[in-house]
Amino acid sequence: MTDAALVDVIRTYSHANGGAIATAERELFSQHWLKDLIPLLVQAFPSIKRSAGRIAILARLLRSTRDCPDVVPLAIGALSDRAYLVRELACSILAYSLRRDVIPSLQSVVERGDPKTCADAMAAIDAIAHQNHHYYVDRQHTGHARWIVKPSEPAEGSNSSPKPKPPGGSA
Repeated sequence: MTDAALVDVIRTYSHANGGAIATAERELFSQHWLKDLIPLLVQAFPSIKRSAGRIAILARLLRSTRDCPDVVPLAIGALSDRAYLVRELACSILAYSLRRDVIPSLQSVVERGDPKTCADAMAAIDAIAHQNHHYYVDRQHTGHARWIVKPSEPAEGSNSSPKPKPPGGSA
């Protein structure tokens, strides 16, 4: 993609509110596929001054966490963002990644962050430790909450245990 496309991405996510960003995103996505924009979203993120734009970018990148290697380092950097919702989305991306190598970054947030971000970072660490991204939203491990990031994902790693077969055979 060109520098002009990067400028378009930065312009799209520099709006003051979510409604204006959504309108600009529709225009942007009518011209480009999301998968083609992912590297530009990652590249543009540090240039976005308004938290609404940074939030929108991280929300778009969540589904690509396991497919695009640049998303996790971006989320690690976003753990120190001044906006809580950006930090929360960064924790969710890291939880969804299930990558054990991000635990030290999350641990540093637990040690020095605000209480809400600390809770999010601890939930992400728990999800990673259990290799179950659903635990990020099911913080008590009740099995009653599932976090569907990609509808096409298999149910493996879900919170619900398979139902036991009745004695003597078929279900």
